[in-house]
Amino acid sequence: MNNTKILLLSALLIINCSGTIPNVGNEVAVQETPDRAEEVVKQEVSVETFTIQEPESPPLPVTVFEPYMIKRGDYLIKIAAREYGDSSMWREIYEWNKQEIGPNPDRIYPYNFLSLKRDAAEAKNCELEFFEYTIQSGDTAWSLAEKIYNDELAWVVIYMDNANIIKDNNGVLQPGATFQMRKKLDPCS
Repeated sequence: MNNTKILLLSALLIINCSGTIPNVGNEVAVQETPDRAEEVVKQEVSVETFTIQEPESPPLPVTVFEPYMIKRGDYLIKIAAREYGDSSMWREIYEWNKQEIGPNPDRIYPYNFLSLKRDAAEAKNCELEFFEYTIQSGDTAWSLAEKIYNDELAWVVIYMDNANIIKDNNGVLQPGATFQMRKKLDPCS
């Protein structure tokens, strides 16, 4: 009979504690139970409690966007295959850069930049370093790009880096003007 009472009390204690997280340790409860002779007998019941701890899930990787300079002959499928090992990722690249690319994903141009997602731990330091170049008579952005970067299409980069000076001179490269030229055309390579 005592075993039945202890089991019943244990069941009631479990029902009362459902929905809560018990602490680790022992709890002692005093319970009054009537005896056969109608006298009250006090019994101490010791219940060991424990906490169930959920296993920790690994932290989610932190991602960042890193600039990617479009190279000659690049198209989104080729970039996806080279950068992610999966050519079908071109759709994600397009979605990330839709505002810059426009409605046609086939229209990307060398020396413009895309944003590619990377794990923060794998992101490269893409700081630009410049040197000063004084414009000479006869210089054009096209000829400077060929002379400094060995690719005339890199004139876009020269224009981006010196847009204010070029605009102030109505688009003409004035001899004696000082341009900022990148030491490295693609800072992330």
